[in-house]
Amino acid sequence: MSLEYILYYSRALIPAEPAAHNAILDTCRVNNSARDVTGFLHREENFFLQYLEGPSSELDALLNIIGKDDRHSDVQIILREPLQTRRLPDWQMGFVNGDQMALVDVIGTDDGELSIKTAHPDDLIDFIIENADSLSGEVLAA
Repeated sequence: MSLEYILYYSRALIPAEPAAHNAILDTCRVNNSARDVTGFLHREENFFLQYLEGPSSELDALLNIIGKDDRHSDVQIILREPLQTRRLPDWQMGFVNGDQMALVDVIGTDDGELSIKTAHPDDLIDFIIENADSLSGEVLAA
């Protein structure tokens, strides 16, 4: 089984409300678990940033679903690469509601928009891992 990871961002089209976010998490937990995909979802301002890792074929199928999901738009893959060992091996899906580290602290903003396109992918992955670690209470491999 060939493992890969994907890091992408998109523009959120749903309100920043717990009910809407919980609906996403419920769907992701079922779909990702069935596909042996682990990852972490972050919502900040009007953006989602998501890191996913798993079998290449399952990530392809999941990307197809993600691209059709009307809860967000403008899906942009930042990075997709092979992976030797999972960074989030036990994490099915997490969601940060703003109580954890903010992405704007890592990459800043430009005219009220997150400057994701200018960020280094490793910084974004480190951000995801740090937030996953803070929510799980476990030390996860970076």
